Amino acid sequence: MKKIIFMMIYDLIGSVFIGVSIVCFAVAADFAPGGVNGIAVMANYLANIPIGLATILINIPIILFTFRSLGKAFFLYSVKTMVISSFLINYVLCYLPAYNGNRLLAAILAGIIAGIGYSLIFNEGSSTGGTDFIIAAIKKKRPKMTFGLLAFAVDGMIVLLSIFVFKEALAFIYGMVYTIVTSVALDLCTLVLKKCHLTYVDCEDGIK
Repeated sequence: MKKIIFMMIYDLIGSVFIGVSIVCFAVAADFAPGGVNGIAVMANYLANIPIGLATILINIPIILFTFRSLGKAFFLYSVKTMVISSFLINYVLCYLPAYNGNRLLAAILAGIIAGIGYSLIFNEGSSTGGTDFIIAAIKKKRPKMTFGLLAFAVDGMIVLLSIFVFKEALAFIYGMVYTIVTSVALDLCTLVLKKCHLTYVDCEDGIK
């Protein structure tokens, strides 16, 4: 029960970070942030489909293909996180003011914020679904590869599609800036979280 409570807290905090990066920066700056969220942003741009709803619909086939590889526990944890994240984006964070300044700065800020959010969720044994399932499945087979590197490879392919949606090279450039910054922020935040966790464990051992 204690573990579930902590996961819920990390889910909420991580989802807020990810949602802010999408709603306040990526959507306003007209670039796709990569991954399923990026596809959802493009669907919203083309057909005005709510981002949260699009995220859930896109996740369904990915879940079906990766369920066996990831296991029941990870699947259930991720569905929980995905629902929380989608709900916050659709019904809470959508009311936040959008950043309408420099698009490059928007991409950088979005990447930093998203990287922190994804790291909080990944390191608690969950994910936001979608390409996160693909990343987790690859990570399981190749544990030496970092989350940041895998996220860059997978999200980069999604960002490439944004050229045909937004019909401008800048959308691709800002999307790639976001992807690179997210990957770096994710790995750095993960490193910090692991060090903090090790310190916490060492302190506990010392007390015992």
